[in-house]
Amino acid sequence: MSITLHIYTPQTTYPPQKADKVVLPVKEGNLTIIKDRAPRSQVLSSGTLSLLDENNQAFKSWQIEGGLAEIAEDICTIAVENIKEI
Repeated sequence: MSITLHIYTPQTTYPPQKADKVVLPVKEGNLTIIKDRAPRSQVLSSGTLSLLDENNQAFKSWQIEGGLAEIAEDICTIAVENIKEI
């Protein structure tokens, strides 16, 4: 697994998660974060945030309500107002 996901909400900080890919909901659809991706800041839309394994299968997902994402050096950090594991 090559991407580390950090999730922050106003109420809590989630333990870091590892995945081969992270799929973020954005205005244009879904944004897939892969290893060695260029740094980027992204506004998140309401939708499903997913962690994918090496076979592109989701092994963990959350429903989020907007937020912000920072992607740099194989680390994806998101801050969201509301999140619920699905």
